[in-house]
Amino acid sequence: MNNRGRCILTVARVVVLNLAWMFLLFLCGVGLRDASMNAQEKAAQPKFKNLQVLKDVPPDHLIPAMQFISASLGVECEFCHVRDAFDKDDKQSKQTARRMIQMMFALDADQFHGERAVTCYTCHRGAAKPVSIPMVDSTAPYVSEARSAANPAAQGRTNLPSANDVIEKYIRAVGGAAANQNVLSRVESGTVSFGVGPGFPVDILSKSPSRQAMIVHLPAGDSSTVFDGQNGWFRSPAGPVRDMTQEDIEGAKLDADLQFPINVKKTFQELKVIRTERISDHDAILLFPTNSSGPPLELYLDRETGLLLRQLRFGSSPLGLNPTQIDYGDYKTFDGVQVPLHLVITRPNRTLNIHLLQVKQNVPVDDAKFARP
Repeated sequence: MNNRGRCILTVARVVVLNLAWMFLLFLCGVGLRDASMNAQEKAAQPKFKNLQVLKDVPPDHLIPAMQFISASLGVECEFCHVRDAFDKDDKQSKQTARRMIQMMFALDADQFHGERAVTCYTCHRGAAKPVSIPMVDSTAPYVSEARSAANPAAQGRTNLPSANDVIEKYIRAVGGAAANQNVLSRVESGTVSFGVGPGFPVDILSKSPSRQAMIVHLPAGDSSTVFDGQNGWFRSPAGPVRDMTQEDIEGAKLDADLQFPINVKKTFQELKVIRTERISDHDAILLFPTNSSGPPLELYLDRETGLLLRQLRFGSSPLGLNPTQIDYGDYKTFDGVQVPLHLVITRPNRTLNIHLLQVKQNVPVDDAKFARP
């Protein structure tokens, strides 16, 4: 395969992963549970053959489960599956994967009261063959691995601001509640690159309430990812329209909200300040928004300016959480509102790098841009 073919294939894989990689300022006030109900009510569900261990998993959850395995082992689909014949059992690695999933389910059920404590990543850590000797270097686990974060005061971190103070500073940093509320549409253009290789022109169209479309202009044609406020889909050049999974929809709602700074307190039931961390050359406050159901969110806000530096979110799957990290930089003011012009989205084995060159706000955006083909 030549370089152009590899680039196009990479783009298609990235788009399949989620519109969540798109993002310009997150979640609208519509609840995530509403989106879940809409997804479950879709008439057409994908059909999968020869399901054995995961035969009781809802069809919409199988792709996130496969993404979790891919990220945990650092492999692609063909490590276990036969190309264009995914139902076949020709590969021993597929048989092994079934046994490992059964072992994982049994461990969690018998030893951890049904909690998802042991996952594929627990042993594999990004390698197809688990390492049995402790590594010298290590990284701290995600805060989100512990749903009940420790009390900062109990650990001597009494100098941290309150969650409400952090949010209010964030709102002031982006330009204030009134200016943010007045942004009803945003049209952005720039370039996007996928880890290595050339950059491609990209357009991002956002419109309240909670709609967003990203169009990447590739040599073979346009690749589009669209969220209409309730449902989402993607279309690669000359390919069919494919629906987003429910996990993608939850991320897309975050990305499509033009008023996320002022909506975050409405969206999440609990906001907790955890600690300070160093993000590049900035001291950041880690804010931990959670709901009673669904994965939590980690927001890293600049302690000095109040601006959002990083968002870390998690898509649920039957096997574990799929992380997506979004880093924001190069903020500029447009119509009194601070907008990041540089965004880097990172998932396991995937990086998306966007440089925005032009931003226009409160300009007409045709509703047809968010209509399903």
